[in-house]
Amino acid sequence: MNEKTIEQMVAETVLEKPLDVKVGEKTYQVAHASTATLILVSEAISQLPHIVLDAEKVVEETLSVAKDCRILGDIAAILILGAKNIIEKKKVQQIKEKRYLCGLIRRQHMVEVEITIDRKAELAKELLEDVEPKALNLIVSQILSKMQIADFFGLTTFLTELNLLHPRKVEN
Repeated sequence: MNEKTIEQMVAETVLEKPLDVKVGEKTYQVAHASTATLILVSEAISQLPHIVLDAEKVVEETLSVAKDCRILGDIAAILILGAKNIIEKKKVQQIKEKRYLCGLIRRQHMVEVEITIDRKAELAKELLEDVEPKALNLIVSQILSKMQIADFFGLTTFLTELNLLHPRKVEN
């Protein structure tokens, strides 16, 4: 296996080289981190079940909550696609039929219709079905390590502190 040197990893980070993730037969380029992506991931993570595993019964308890963890596919899909690419809108041609004289005469004509494709749901399903748990863990951890979570945390903490220090109107 070809291990990367520290210099190569630093260069990839500084140059913001996109990370390639292979899922089944397709290869996805991971979108650059955006605040909207972090917010969507945070929202999805909040839907995970809150569990405290007993050290003696880790396997049984993990399997008992596994049914509630379909959201893991959504989390990985959001991280891979980014907030901008979750939904795709396409315009397609459809044949519509108009009827005249109580349905005796039929005329067909083309109409352009806009459809919405949920790319997140498609990729989440593919991730859950085709990717092993170890690989899914590696994908999510690699993407999260490239995101600027510390900067997001710093911004939210700073703004929260500003909100707390803001003088309030006091009524007597």
